[in-house]
Amino acid sequence: MINAFHQIDEVIHQKIRLGIMSLLAAHDSAEFVELKEQLQVTDGNLSSHIALLEKNKYLTVHKSFAGKRPLTTLKITKKGRDALAKYFEVIKLILEE
Repeated sequence: MINAFHQIDEVIHQKIRLGIMSLLAAHDSAEFVELKEQLQVTDGNLSSHIALLEKNKYLTVHKSFAGKRPLTTLKITKKGRDALAKYFEVIKLILEE
């Protein structure tokens, strides 16, 4: 079991980042505002978690405008989808031991 615990992806394991990744995996992409509402977090808190996931190339961030309103769209990457799948496999291993 100890080996499985060491395989947990620390980037994904945090509650808010796990929520972001799970929502993106289910919907492929999401708007910043949608994630904020679903996860019930502040702009700053969500932004810092997104920055870490983007740094690790688990998601991409696209900024645009809808009229005069800023629009931030997040999309899960293949690397992010693979990392999330591996994360769930490791959790399953831990639960089965």
